[in-house]
Amino acid sequence: MKYKTYLKILLFTFPLLLFTNCGKEGCTDPIAHNFDPSATKNDGKCFYGLTESSASFTISPTSNPNVVVFKAENPNVECSWDFGNGTVGSGTTDTAEYPFAGDFTVTLSIFNSQGDASSSQSISIDSNDISLFDNPLHLILTGGISGPGYRTWHIDSACDYHFGVGPPEGFSPDWWHAPANEKPGVGLYDDRFTFHLVGFQYDLLTNGDIYVHNTIGSTFPGAYENLYDWTAPFNDMPNETWDLTTDSILTLSNAAPMGFYTGVSEFQITQLNDTSMIVKYGHHDGTLAWFARYVPEGFVTICP
Repeated sequence: MKYKTYLKILLFTFPLLLFTNCGKEGCTDPIAHNFDPSATKNDGKCFYGLTESSASFTISPTSNPNVVVFKAENPNVECSWDFGNGTVGSGTTDTAEYPFAGDFTVTLSIFNSQGDASSSQSISIDSNDISLFDNPLHLILTGGISGPGYRTWHIDSACDYHFGVGPPEGFSPDWWHAPANEKPGVGLYDDRFTFHLVGFQYDLLTNGDIYVHNTIGSTFPGAYENLYDWTAPFNDMPNETWDLTTDSILTLSNAAPMGFYTGVSEFQITQLNDTSMIVKYGHHDGTLAWFARYVPEGFVTICP
């Protein structure tokens, strides 16, 4: 019995010793991941956590003043960057490009097993550098820098083949396509999709509702059947972001839709010029491929 009692005391005492070892060398935790042994409070006692000072970082210009290198001063943490220009990054060191002049707030967020912390700094970019856009589709999608800095698109309801569906491996709406003005009053033709060049901002204007595929329409509160599919109440989504890769894959933040909603927010642009955009996108279960044709706001379509 004495042996069992001693063993219990030892088991309960050892963790306390393990997590309260604080001496001249600072706080130590043998089981912590990326733990900073210098993390102490002002009174010298152990402090298992991160502070704003732990997330300090340096800013270094490159030979191009629109390209900036950021480096976290604490190498023993996981890092997440918000560069303030609509892009994000990760890693102790990362680089951001700023094609446009302006003031930007850069935020570093750090993490380890002891918690998280963040800090921010502001930088100023003095001039534009459009050469940083390696994808010319960025300029077409947004109207380029010579215009207002954004371009608004909508479904080209005036013409046939503005909306359709086909097999996932197909390119055109082989199974069904919508004739001109086939879907009035369902929450499709009055939606507006605005792409900004600065900050890669995406604004969705729904005018109160969107058109949703019949297999998922009932999951939207207040939705109702309308012309085979469903109309669902849906708020505007301003200040989202967009990303367009060199292989023409367009991604919208926070699952923002772009017309007929099928449960995806990734779209493949198959055609894009100053007067027309054709987009192919999938279905939430991977069984279908949807197609839509968009035109810029104010453009008068001449149908074939």
